[in-house]
Amino acid sequence: MRSLVFNLIVSVALQIVLGATEVSAQSAPQVAAGTPASKNAAPITDTKRFADNTGLFRATSVVGSGVKDVAGKDAGKIEDLLLDHHGHVGYAVVSFGGFLGIGDKLFAVPWDAVIVDRANHLVYIDVKKETLDRSPSFASDKWPDASDRDWAQQVQKAWSDASITATVKTKLAGASAKTLLKVNVETTNGIVQLNGTVDTDGTRQRATALAAQVSGVRRVVNNLKVEG
Repeated sequence: MRSLVFNLIVSVALQIVLGATEVSAQSAPQVAAGTPASKNAAPITDTKRFADNTGLFRATSVVGSGVKDVAGKDAGKIEDLLLDHHGHVGYAVVSFGGFLGIGDKLFAVPWDAVIVDRANHLVYIDVKKETLDRSPSFASDKWPDASDRDWAQQVQKAWSDASITATVKTKLAGASAKTLLKVNVETTNGIVQLNGTVDTDGTRQRATALAAQVSGVRRVVNNLKVEG
């Protein structure tokens, strides 16, 4: 009887341990759909191949990358990434150097304001002088307390337009119409301007609808021209 009770206790304990592991572990990355992997396929032994097979990217491929503004001009450099307690990227730490008269300061840019173009290994941020003037900056030897709510709110508010631009660009890039990939997006005080050319009037209207879906957008000004 004691043996039966002991085995039952061990069994329950193992279930608790295994169950806790499932709950606390983060969800496994979803492999991009495609041809089923061969049972004899070579194991993925480096982070680059892992990223290529999961749709993720390596942090080392972003840190040190040059930053361009939405007009394609050189703006700065990604110096580091700040992670939250879940391990998710919260901010990109960017140095803008002499861009727009900004001195040697660092800025924490919310990750949702950063556009990573993996195909071309480029990083874009909708950065304006007004944004940098409003956003808290810091020296390389005196980093801010990222858990400070007042600091976080000030940063989010300063970069809200850039976050909208990045989200709109992502929505347009995910649409089936390839011409939307080249649409220029700029946001000022929640007003989104779309510039460039598209193939049909339907695509033009689709761009307006997609941009209007983004949280924080007050109005969409569609300047797109149709060139069939």
